Amino acid sequence: MLDFAPSSNIPKYAFGMYDRVTITGTEYRAVDATDEGYVFVRLDSQGFAEAFSRGEISRLVSLGHVEHERDALLPENARARLAAPAAFLSKLSDAQHRRAGLKEAAVLAFLELEAEGQVKRTDTAIKDAIDAIVGRAGRIHKGASQYDEKQATSGRLAALELSARNLRRWIKKYEDLGISGLYEGANGRGNRYRRLCSASQLLIADCVRGFMTIEQKSQSAIFADVKVAFAKENEIRRSTGRAELIAPSKETVRKAILALDPYQCDFKRYGAETARRKHAPVGTGLVLSRPLQRVELDTWKVDLISLLADSGLLHFLSEEEKIHLGLTGGSKRWHLTVAICATTRCILAMRLTRNPNALTTVQAIEMVTRDKGIWSDAVGALTSWHMCGTPASIFTDCGSEFVPYDVRVAATDLGITVEHTPGGLPNMRARVERLFRTMSIGLTQRFTGRTFSNIVERGEYDSKARAALTVDDLCTALTRWVVDIYHRTPHEGLDGETPARCWDRLTEKYGVGPAAGLKRRRLAFGTRMKRAVAKDGITVLGIRYHSEFLAEKALRRRDRTVNLRWYGEDLGAIAVEFDGEWIEIPSVFERFRGVRAQTWLTARRDLRARFKHESVLYENVVFQTIESMEAINGNAMRRIGLLADNWSEDRLEYEEEQLFIGFRCEPNPDDLPLHRAGFEYGEELATGKVGACEDLDGSEAFVSVAASEETCPVGTQRDPLRGRRSDGPTFFEIEDKR
Repeated sequence: MLDFAPSSNIPKYAFGMYDRVTITGTEYRAVDATDEGYVFVRLDSQGFAEAFSRGEISRLVSLGHVEHERDALLPENARARLAAPAAFLSKLSDAQHRRAGLKEAAVLAFLELEAEGQVKRTDTAIKDAIDAIVGRAGRIHKGASQYDEKQATSGRLAALELSARNLRRWIKKYEDLGISGLYEGANGRGNRYRRLCSASQLLIADCVRGFMTIEQKSQSAIFADVKVAFAKENEIRRSTGRAELIAPSKETVRKAILALDPYQCDFKRYGAETARRKHAPVGTGLVLSRPLQRVELDTWKVDLISLLADSGLLHFLSEEEKIHLGLTGGSKRWHLTVAICATTRCILAMRLTRNPNALTTVQAIEMVTRDKGIWSDAVGALTSWHMCGTPASIFTDCGSEFVPYDVRVAATDLGITVEHTPGGLPNMRARVERLFRTMSIGLTQRFTGRTFSNIVERGEYDSKARAALTVDDLCTALTRWVVDIYHRTPHEGLDGETPARCWDRLTEKYGVGPAAGLKRRRLAFGTRMKRAVAKDGITVLGIRYHSEFLAEKALRRRDRTVNLRWYGEDLGAIAVEFDGEWIEIPSVFERFRGVRAQTWLTARRDLRARFKHESVLYENVVFQTIESMEAINGNAMRRIGLLADNWSEDRLEYEEEQLFIGFRCEPNPDDLPLHRAGFEYGEELATGKVGACEDLDGSEAFVSVAASEETCPVGTQRDPLRGRRSDGPTFFEIEDKR
């Protein structure tokens, strides 16, 4: 099972009549919701109605077996999917991602220069500023994506045929469709549902664009321009013997003008300041009514210096893991990435890191969607941390950890829109900014090692010398303060209601979008890597993944190297790409379902220490060790669950080289009952002895495991990472001690 503990509060989910809900692989449409549960109708030809209780749906959502697609059954959304490059951007090839990332860098560079008044949207102006655009695009794109290559951005932009005409086209698609519009094939198939032909639509679009200019033309003037444009085009067509175009009516032109973005119109016609004042919220601010309607995300440099002493849990981590988690050196300050629901003021995610980056942001977005009861239970909180769901929009500033391309790809695959508010306007994220001030006053002042905003305020206080918090102390303090204090304190912005009470009341009324299914999370959040398919499947961290489908596909390929996604929260399966289609390949051991990578690494270190002379271990030994590790230090590891982890491909390769070369886990032998091959954790065993057991007649016996000398000579090791393994038998020696 996934590492979670369901909260006592069962959420109410919001399923619309045009939403598509996929439950354990079956597609449904919601038709009714009551206090007891939900009624769905199957979308297949059968059309049967099925009922699910609120508890059942909540459990299935937590396990990742529910997919919720908002308004997927609306005709306009169905047509939009025809123009989309793929259902999930994460499924597209690395080459497509690289091209789209370069295009986005060029577009963002132009928009920045345009905002600074250095370039205009004309071919002449773009050609004159092309060097400045390429230079700024290089700075934007450098290190912004894992799809980046070791080549100058200018050279790759040249390969993309960066011209004034192409750049204007990319800008238009980016403003209309976001990053989805920058992929080849996106929105390029025309619109067969309009009566106007494509030539007529182009003429209308060119003329209507004149409404968004500083000249402030009226709608009547635009209609006159359309008539003149059609007259000129028809004169040319008559001279060449082609059919004339039918001029549109004034109402058609008016609708085309009204379809323009109102903010963009005011921005182009009256200027940025006028547009901002006109469209900015006034009075009580944003009008928000539903939970997760708007989520604000930001990073705060915690006003505490924590002490990195061994506090009882760090001995479970290797030196490399401490480096990945930032647990090195002396006393240092942390950065805290926080997500808050603007409607209810509930905190949805917190991630601690030494250096904020795109990975921290992606993990914070994932934490927003998950029930956080596992962390609140681990620190002994008195109340639950059940606030979770898939938000509609996330608002951030333009910090380097929020703007990378990979953040937008992961969010887009979850159906989340990421909006970047302008710099210098903290009021655009007023709720999360106010939260940081509340944390500084209500939390950090309680501890020694506090920092201050300036040297006058600090006086002679020596923050480093008085640092006393360990990392797990800090995580525990943050979690307890959020769950038991902040969420339970009356909030002025909620008219005296507590955030927790506001969340429960509004979710009961409106519901929230459920978390993405496990397969989608594996694609969106999984580590991207390439592996070769061997005879025994694909091996990652010593775990073999295989299926009949994989074997059949690999048999018919010369190049057996495949793209895959590996998800550290669930080692039970990986996603593998074959011919553009992503297939889930399970582990050969079903019991790896729901096992986390950190638990498996800890168990493997223990196995290596106790069975250092064994190259093969049986599954009951392996999984008893995993269960023991979970029982001993699972709660301790959850107490530092706020730390942003780094499961990069480089780290996985390092761990494999250190821990898994020569290691192999095999199924239990058919001729030996499980209880006879088992052992108690912590039992001292002689070299080569797996464990003690009792014979069928009550006498004591020992089970010894050894590899066949013919298949595994002394001094050699099997290397499953490179596909080398022995097909010889493994035998058991039973020493009768009656």
